Amino acid sequence: MFKFSNSTAICPHCMRRLKLKNLRFFCVPDEDHRHEVSLSFVDRFKNRLPVCRKPFCSDNGLTIREAACRFCGEPLPTQILFHDKFLSFCAVGVAGAGKSSYLTTLLHELKYSGLPWVLQAMDVETTQRAQVNEQNVYEERHCLKGTEAGVSPKPQLWTILDNSVKGDKIPTYALTIYDGAGEDCEHIDHTPLDSKISRYISGARMLLIMFDPLLLSSVRGEIPFETLNASMATERQTSAPANMVSMVNSLANYIRRNSNIPPGKRIDSRAAVVITKLDALHEMINGFSSGSTILKESPHVSNRAFVESDSKMVDLEIRDWLTRQGETAFLGAIDANFQTVRVFGVSSFGRPPDLHKRLAKVHPHRVLDPLMWMLAGEGVIPTI
Repeated sequence: MFKFSNSTAICPHCMRRLKLKNLRFFCVPDEDHRHEVSLSFVDRFKNRLPVCRKPFCSDNGLTIREAACRFCGEPLPTQILFHDKFLSFCAVGVAGAGKSSYLTTLLHELKYSGLPWVLQAMDVETTQRAQVNEQNVYEERHCLKGTEAGVSPKPQLWTILDNSVKGDKIPTYALTIYDGAGEDCEHIDHTPLDSKISRYISGARMLLIMFDPLLLSSVRGEIPFETLNASMATERQTSAPANMVSMVNSLANYIRRNSNIPPGKRIDSRAAVVITKLDALHEMINGFSSGSTILKESPHVSNRAFVESDSKMVDLEIRDWLTRQGETAFLGAIDANFQTVRVFGVSSFGRPPDLHKRLAKVHPHRVLDPLMWMLAGEGVIPTI
């Protein structure tokens, strides 16, 4: 008999905190005989999941197969109730910033990085989405299409098993990931959003604010047209202004309004500012020097810990680079609105696509750094 987790479970769809009484449980012997199983007094007292006691189900060893949130009605994998810690992050940024590509390579690297963690999908939809995206990027070498605007994609639901701990019971972490459409992010303060999107943006433990450097006029004037054209995800993006300041301010206003946060109070969600497409900046005259920390391999994975000195140096280098590009207003907007900010630089593919937008062998660069920062802040890994 499984006992409910002592930690506070969170519904990955509506982001409300869950207790045992906030869940509905169902036994499913077959599609025609799905039935709800109520909590008994003993179940509530012992804080455990109910067991189906109908003769057919109990005789055949059947028990709970499905659960659902009483608040939003969305189905939940039952294993989400047993995790030791609940983590969530939300990727936001203008259209074409590379959010979906980044998340695909981040998850792939997390699986095969050599870290003592086992990454498992909790539901079929997460499994299928990951398989399709990995096949497109790693096998067929295609750039991913952007998330469809105006649609509320379901969050990805993952379990991280910490295999570094020996014994019968090892720590488990629920990791939920939301990837919204860039067009929705750009108009977040002007267009009514689906309630699920708004709850996830407001309730995520960390925001990944994806910044596409190829939208900067100073960058577009320094790199070859072929590299620029190949690295742009959409036709619209080739003439789009770098309007990240407006997006950050709108995002902050949106979160404050939905979370009843006063205008002058910084938002306490972690904000990881992620400069994408770092590979396209190598040919910039006013770019990063060859000895820059950001161009070196990340030390976090090899140390199995978050290396604070490395991260702070990367943060300083990118802030200096953005200042040289005239983006002090963007940095000011980030620091004024969020209490805890760290800036990162990543390359999802390792090098730009070719003229036909085909990828060479994928070698991601520093894609795990923002996640390692979040895990360190949550006490999952040490900081050194």
